[in-house]
Amino acid sequence: MMIDTPTGSFGVRSAGADDAPIALLLHGFPDDASTFDQIGPDLAAKGYRAVAPYLRGYAPSPLAGPLTLDALVADLLSLARTLSPNRPVCFVGHDYGAQIGYLATTRAPELFAAAVMLSGAHPAAINRRMKRLPRQWWMSRYIIFFQFGGVADRAVAHNDFAYVERLWRRWSPAFTPPPAHLARVKATLRRSMPAPVAMYREGGFEVPANPIAVPTLFIAGEKDGCLLPKLSDGQDAIFTKGYARELWPEVGHFPHLEQPVRVAEAIVAWFSRYGADVHTSPPSTGAGVKTERGC
Repeated sequence: MMIDTPTGSFGVRSAGADDAPIALLLHGFPDDASTFDQIGPDLAAKGYRAVAPYLRGYAPSPLAGPLTLDALVADLLSLARTLSPNRPVCFVGHDYGAQIGYLATTRAPELFAAAVMLSGAHPAAINRRMKRLPRQWWMSRYIIFFQFGGVADRAVAHNDFAYVERLWRRWSPAFTPPPAHLARVKATLRRSMPAPVAMYREGGFEVPANPIAVPTLFIAGEKDGCLLPKLSDGQDAIFTKGYARELWPEVGHFPHLEQPVRVAEAIVAWFSRYGADVHTSPPSTGAGVKTERGC
C-alpha cells in the first residue's frame, strides 16, 4: 500500500480496519517496515489500525533526499496528518524511528495521543550521557564508519549484506532473526542503497532537550549491543505529561521481534492508560490512501 502525503508517497505495511484509530509504527536501521509484522496484528486485534511506513530512503518510499533528521520528522508529521486528520495518532518508534519520534512529538504534540519508544533514548540524553560511557563510543563505531562515503556503502552491501548480519548479531546477541525477515530487509536495502547509510552522513543529530508534552513509554533491553540502556538515565525530566521506563533483562536491540507479545501488550496498555483507547476515539476518514502492488 502507498500513502500519498504532501512530502511524498510512502510505502506502508498495515493491519486493522480502515476506520480504526491509527497506531503509527516507525522502523530504524538496519531494518524496514516489516519489522512490525508480528505486533501489527496484535494491535489490530485490540482495535487499532497499525500502519508501518518505510522511511524516506527505503524503497518503496522516496529515495531522494534530503535525508536529514529534520526531513524525516517532516515526513512523519505529514503521515500523521494524512492518516488521521481528525484525531491524534498513537506512535511507536524503534531505533532511528524513535529518534525521529522524539523530535516530532516535541514539534507537534497535538498530533500524538501517546508514544512508545523502543531501544533509543532521547538524543539529548544520549549526547549528555555518552561523555561518561566510553563503551558507547565503541558500540557506535558504525556511525563513524558510515562517514566514509562510498567505501562504507560498498562495505555494507558486500557479500549479500554480511555487514548487516554482523550488526544484528552484535546488537541482539541472544536473538536469531527469522531468515524470512532478514531476507526482506536485505531486499529492501538492495533496492535502496546508498540512502539508508547516507542518512547518517547528513547530520542533524544535535537535538535539544525541549519539553515533550506527549505521554511516553521507553523500553530497552539490558543486552542491547547498539545503545546502552543507561543512556536514558535522567531523561524523564524531558517529559511533562507522563513518562515511564522499562529495562528488560535478556533482551537486545530488537524487543518487538524478540518478545513481540510482551511488547504489544505494553503498547496497548500505555495507549489505553493515556486516553488513546480505541473505544473513546472518533472515526477516521482514511484520506490519502491508495494501493500499489508489491508493498
